[in-house]
Amino acid sequence: ELQQNTKGLEHYNKLAASIPRSDYVVTQAATAHYNLREFDEAQAMFQEVLQRDPYRIDGMDMFSNILYVKECFVDLSFLAHRAALTDKYRPETCCIIGNYYSLKGQHEKAVLYFTRALKLNRNYLSAWTLMGHEYVEMKNPSAAIDAYRRAVDINPRDYRAWYGLGQTYELLQMPYYALYYYRRATQLRPGDARMWCAMGQCYEHEQLAMDDAAIRCYSRAVDNNDREGIALHKLAKLHDKLGQKDQAADYYARNLSRLEAEDAAEGADAMEALLFLGT
Repeated sequence: ELQQNTKGLEHYNKLAASIPRSDYVVTQAATAHYNLREFDEAQAMFQEVLQRDPYRIDGMDMFSNILYVKECFVDLSFLAHRAALTDKYRPETCCIIGNYYSLKGQHEKAVLYFTRALKLNRNYLSAWTLMGHEYVEMKNPSAAIDAYRRAVDINPRDYRAWYGLGQTYELLQMPYYALYYYRRATQLRPGDARMWCAMGQCYEHEQLAMDDAAIRCYSRAVDNNDREGIALHKLAKLHDKLGQKDQAADYYARNLSRLEAEDAAEGADAMEALLFLGT
C-alpha cells in the first residue's frame, strides 16, 4: 500500500524462515517482487505455490499479470484453464481469463471478463484498472477514463490507475491534464523510472515545451534504474537541442554502452549516438 516493497519483502523473508510452507507468505513475497519489477523471481515463487496447491485461486490474478507482462502465452493459457475448472465464479478467475484474452489481442473479450469480475466484486481494484488498459487499446478514451477513475475512487493510492489516466489524457493531446495525473503517480511511486519518463515526455510536449523540467525528470529516471533506457537517449537529445554538446556526448556514450551490453547496438538509437559521437 505504501509502496515500500523492499522493506515488506525483508519482513516476508523473515516470516518464510519461520513458516517455510506458508503459501500466503510466499504469495505476498512474490507480489513484492512483482511490484519491484523482479518478474522472474515472482514467477518462480508463484509456481512454487501452485506446485503445492494446484487448485489455489488467491493471488493467482497477480501471477497472471506477471505472465502477461512476460508474454508467457502458454503458461497464461494453462493458468486460465485451470482457474476456470477450479472456480469460474471467482473474480480472480475472470481477471486471469481477461488477461489471457488481452494477451491474444482480443480486447472486447477481455473487457467482457473484467466486467464479469466486477459483477462479482464491484470493488475489485485490479479489474477496473485492467479494464481501463483495454479501453485504451480499443481507442475508447472516455470509457478508459471512467474505469481508471473508479479505480482511484476505490483506492487513491493505486498508482497504476493514476498513470493510466495520465496516458489517456496524453493520447487525447491534453498534456496539462496528463501532467497532473503523472505527478500523482510519481508521488506514490517515486522510485519507478517509468513515472519520471512519462512526466518528462509531457514536459516535452509542444504545448508545454519545458525542456529543463523534462531534463530533471529524465535525470530522476536514470537515477532510478531506467531499465528501458528511454531516459539516457532523451537526455542526450535534449542537451543537444539546447546546445550543450558535452552533456549530450556523455549521455549518447552512456546509452551506446548500455545498448552494446544488451546486444542491441544496431537500432536507430545506436546509429544516432554513433553519428553524434563521430562528428
